[in-house]
Amino acid sequence: MYKKQKLEVIQKNIKYLLTSRGKTRVSLCDRTGLNRTTIYNILDGRVLNIHKSTIQKVSDFFGVSYKEIENLDLAEREHIDTLVSSSGNMNPCAVPLFLQSECISMRFYYEKIGLLVSEQNLTFYFGHGPNVIGIILESDIPEKYNSGDLLIIKRGNIHRHLQPLCYEIKTNQFSVKNGRFEDTPELLMIGEIIEERYNYGK
Repeated sequence: MYKKQKLEVIQKNIKYLLTSRGKTRVSLCDRTGLNRTTIYNILDGRVLNIHKSTIQKVSDFFGVSYKEIENLDLAEREHIDTLVSSSGNMNPCAVPLFLQSECISMRFYYEKIGLLVSEQNLTFYFGHGPNVIGIILESDIPEKYNSGDLLIIKRGNIHRHLQPLCYEIKTNQFSVKNGRFEDTPELLMIGEIIEERYNYGK
């Protein structure tokens, strides 16, 4: 990295650290013992060189390493660290797996998720939330899903369903309803579908 680029990275990182940590230029100077003119000149882009000792004091103040503040885009790195996705560093949610035929059992409905995670096979879900379970379909749901598809659901009747997965007791069939839905004597709410993966079990 060229000298000018390093100066720009350091300047950008100090500005980001001040903002994200709720600090001011004055508090940075007071706590590190650095001259205010020095810090103001760095942040305003009026320097051609920054002493290593200055960068070290700033990095110590913010709890980051010298190399990080000099070489990395800290705003981008911290953003990535918060992403729950394949492009982020936040660990995804562990999701216990059930077969379709198992999801009308008492265990499916009432066992604590923490215990299920330790006892069932697992998949992942890039998100957060309680009662997240995976269901591997063993039979087709007409016009919606095929055997082998995986549905990630929020278990139970949670009163805000966009795409509820239901079990029809009399016919022993699964179906997907549209919009809000409540349990009835004939229809049992399995949960709200929040993600689908096709051909998962093939």
